[in-house]
Amino acid sequence: MKKGNLKYYVKIIRPKNSIMIGLAVIIGIVLTDPKQILSIRTIYGFLTGFFISSYSMIVNDIYDIEVDKVNNVDRPLAKGYITVKSAWIYSIVLLFTGLLFAYFTSILGLLITILFAFISWFYNFSLKKHGIIGNITVAFSTIIPYIYGNVILSYNGLQEFIRNPSLLSPIVYWFSIVSFFAVTGREVIKTISDIEGDKIRGVQSVAIKFGTENAAKIGSTFFILAIACTLGPYIFKHMGEIYLLAVMIPNIIFSYLVYSILKDSSRENALRVKRMALNGMLIGFLSFTIEKILVIIV
Repeated sequence: MKKGNLKYYVKIIRPKNSIMIGLAVIIGIVLTDPKQILSIRTIYGFLTGFFISSYSMIVNDIYDIEVDKVNNVDRPLAKGYITVKSAWIYSIVLLFTGLLFAYFTSILGLLITILFAFISWFYNFSLKKHGIIGNITVAFSTIIPYIYGNVILSYNGLQEFIRNPSLLSPIVYWFSIVSFFAVTGREVIKTISDIEGDKIRGVQSVAIKFGTENAAKIGSTFFILAIACTLGPYIFKHMGEIYLLAVMIPNIIFSYLVYSILKDSSRENALRVKRMALNGMLIGFLSFTIEKILVIIV
């Protein structure tokens, strides 16, 4: 197959992941003001998230090329369908495209986007090798799109920001906290399935450093914290009964995942738990936004 084929340039950005980051920005907007979902800022926000995530996916593959030859042999760089030089050029084009759309939202939105892009690069360049620090960095990067979505609606100038620097809505606070714990737990459990590849790159992952059983316990602890924090919006009256009923579904999923990974911390089960956790988070997105979406419909 010819090198540089278009489909490999699409595959390397992992469209599903990049679309999810774009949607994460929209979730931040919906949780802030659902009536703004059709605004131009929503379009700019989605495109910012999509292109910056695409840039990040390529950078990840560039630094992980040797690991992917073991763990993900079908990746375009690992297979040699795209050269490293071409991948760097492609990533830079996507980066500046994302920054351009961020500039269209606000200066603060642009600064947040630059921070997100830098963290993505620094994680792949260095932090990934440092175990739990790398896992927490991934989780922190995951919540930035929600905050960005909130900020591009809330920020109306430097003077207002100085008067009221607390821009986040309470619901975005809670959603970010829950997401942070859930993603950290998933990343820790993921280290169980990535042991062989991580050894090649010299990553001091939780599973390598403390063993698979302890990695399962640590990951489960973060899952439990995520479950507990989902009650916050209801307890503090930021959300109502509809939310409470909806959030029971992802909570049941994550409760099962805690039981499953503690019972069986094998590589195969870690892979299954990792995939199910992603589905649980997607359902969690809906749980947090359902009341806000009903505002638009009603």
